[in-house]
Amino acid sequence: MTAHVNGIDWGIVGGYLVLTLLLAWWKGSGRQENAGSYFFAKGTLAWWVMAAAYVTTGMNTEQLVGMNGVAYVIGLPLLNWLYTAVLVVYTALIFIFFPIYLRNNVVTVPQYLGRRFDSRSENVFSVILLLSYVFVNLAVVFYGGAKCLTVVFGGSLMFWLVILGVVSGLVSVYGGMASMAYTSVLQFVLIFGSGSVLFILAYMQLPHGWSDVVAHAPCGFHLMKPSDYPEIPWQAVPLTLLSLHLYYSCISQAMVQRGFGGRTEWDVRMAIIAAGFAVFLRPVVEVFPGMMARALAFSGFSQFDLGVTQGLPREQMDLDSLLPLMINHLVKPGFIGLMIVGILSSVMSTISAFLGSISTLFTFDVYKKWIRPTAGEKELVKVGMIATVLLMVFGIFYSPLIGNFGIFKYFQTIAAYVAAPVATVYLFGVFWKRTTPAAAFAIMLGGIPLGLGIHWSIPALFSAETIAGYSLSNQFVEAGICQICCAVLLVAISLATTPRPVAEIAPLLWTWRYLWLPAGEPKRTFFASVPFWWVVFVLFYISVIIYLW
Repeated sequence: MTAHVNGIDWGIVGGYLVLTLLLAWWKGSGRQENAGSYFFAKGTLAWWVMAAAYVTTGMNTEQLVGMNGVAYVIGLPLLNWLYTAVLVVYTALIFIFFPIYLRNNVVTVPQYLGRRFDSRSENVFSVILLLSYVFVNLAVVFYGGAKCLTVVFGGSLMFWLVILGVVSGLVSVYGGMASMAYTSVLQFVLIFGSGSVLFILAYMQLPHGWSDVVAHAPCGFHLMKPSDYPEIPWQAVPLTLLSLHLYYSCISQAMVQRGFGGRTEWDVRMAIIAAGFAVFLRPVVEVFPGMMARALAFSGFSQFDLGVTQGLPREQMDLDSLLPLMINHLVKPGFIGLMIVGILSSVMSTISAFLGSISTLFTFDVYKKWIRPTAGEKELVKVGMIATVLLMVFGIFYSPLIGNFGIFKYFQTIAAYVAAPVATVYLFGVFWKRTTPAAAFAIMLGGIPLGLGIHWSIPALFSAETIAGYSLSNQFVEAGICQICCAVLLVAISLATTPRPVAEIAPLLWTWRYLWLPAGEPKRTFFASVPFWWVVFVLFYISVIIYLW
């Protein structure tokens, strides 16, 4: 079923596309002459711009389409991926990772491994990032956005994939980081605005209001579930904090590159705190609509029943179609355009982020390092543009292949195998000076095969009762087990091999001085200080987590 779209809807969509392109042109003009300005917008981005960019980069179709579908069958435990995770990993980003990146002039996250260990680990991670961004991240965003647009507007999946690719490509290739960051501010407003409208429209249909959502929440309206809960058991939360979530927020090039253009380190840190507060509103767009659709299904609205009232297994439900169905049945013509603009904003902001990151990684970690070390500024910009276009085309044609998987499950499963070894190497590299280049290289090279080996070995090592009782076959639990094994191996290899002299790596190791801003930063009032707002941020989320526990 496609929605009845009228001229107003098309006018809204067209106006959004034109406004986005004009904004990209305005902010991107003249930045193609300098690699630092084009790739990072160095020294120009205010905290509120970076905060919007950081939030919208994470709010892709894996979240909007995939998470709402998963929320339909899982419910509140998904908030652990937002509320519980943001408390830990954003704190790490504010006081550990960004200070190290910025003060050591790290422009690609693999560069940290090259300086802390050696080029072997750096090269492996560069390849891993490039492959994962093309085969996982871009594919998920393209497919989810195109699928949603196909259901709502009609037309073929490939048609919408091409449209998304061309429009996003124009913004990414021409404008560089500055235009991507400033268009993110517009996209931030539209994503939350359109999502709030859908939330309100769904709420108005509930016979008993919010109590219907609570009453029909899967396994109760609580964050934490028992250890035998197959989807997100309680142990999956701590096991993924320092692997999947740390990797996604603190080590992903697409995310942290937003902070490399900050005017000051204060701007960068405050941007993450502001983004952290914005995360509190994300369930209104990403989780609660799915839970409300479930409540509507149990309240007699059969159009939202994907089989949940008959106890149909999750694997047999087309969960990725839930959000488009809600738009079709709840939003009237004239407002459909606003919904589509919200989806386009999430798709384009994330595509732009990953294309920019792919461009940066290929240009600095592949082309300048291996092919043309003497390349000038203009040449680097040109190479980045060409690489972006070619990789984007490949992502468009590859993305339909993930239709056999749920968007959220596809993304999280693949990411879990990548995140565990990478996050382990970064954590030990930052905090343990005895970590050796040989150990880092071994984990970077063998971590993913180790994770696959753990996945295949669990059925042979444990009984069916033990596996079910502790959810050992859950991909998030497996990722935690993989990280523990990676840590043990890394320590053992480090103790048996030679570390680098501390004098060579001292700036790349975390110390207490990274808690504070550099000496040259402008003085701020107490109520504008990073510690004050971080304490408010922490107390706020602790209260929310306790309330929902």
